[in-house]
Amino acid sequence: MKPSEIFTAGAAIVLTMSGWEYQGMTQGLVAFNNAYPIYDVDDKTPLQGPAFLAQLYAAPVGVTPLQPVGAPVSFLTTDPGYFADPNESILAVPGVPPRNTASIQVVVWRASDGATFEAANHPGGHVGESAVINLLLGNDRMPGEFPADLSGVPSFSLQVVVPEPSVFALGLLGGSLLALGRRRHWARGAVKLTPALP
Repeated sequence: MKPSEIFTAGAAIVLTMSGWEYQGMTQGLVAFNNAYPIYDVDDKTPLQGPAFLAQLYAAPVGVTPLQPVGAPVSFLTTDPGYFADPNESILAVPGVPPRNTASIQVVVWRASDGATFEAANHPGGHVGESAVINLLLGNDRMPGEFPADLSGVPSFSLQVVVPEPSVFALGLLGGSLLALGRRRHWARGAVKLTPALP
């Protein structure tokens, strides 16, 4: 065996043993289920059943925007406030190897508002987002190592999406304020120009 072949074989063994694949690095893993309950818009009713969906968004630290990872999952009917993939899905975060940190966020929405979070995020829609946290991703290729869990994601509630004011409405408001300001300015000027009575 040539020295270069010995080096290549040795490197492949070392990379595999350290959690890296020979043809490239593996991706860090997350167990997609929540540790703290998620509530409806009243801040007290826990979400329950297939009427509500949750999805993981993630990216390498410093990369924006975060991207959806895996498919949306519904909330449990037996344990309100909690979601879990019926297949106990372990999600791989693209671009982030095991034992490295990713920025992650959980998004939730009412299923009747849309098939995706983006589709549901319209005026009147019920959507919610956790805080973005940095999470050290796990691994399942080495003994004693496991996918990361979402225990660092706190509780949060859905919010009703409020429509943004249209350009026309903002223009009308600005014109009204300008007219009001001119009227007050004219009235002050008229008082100052009126001669005093003898």
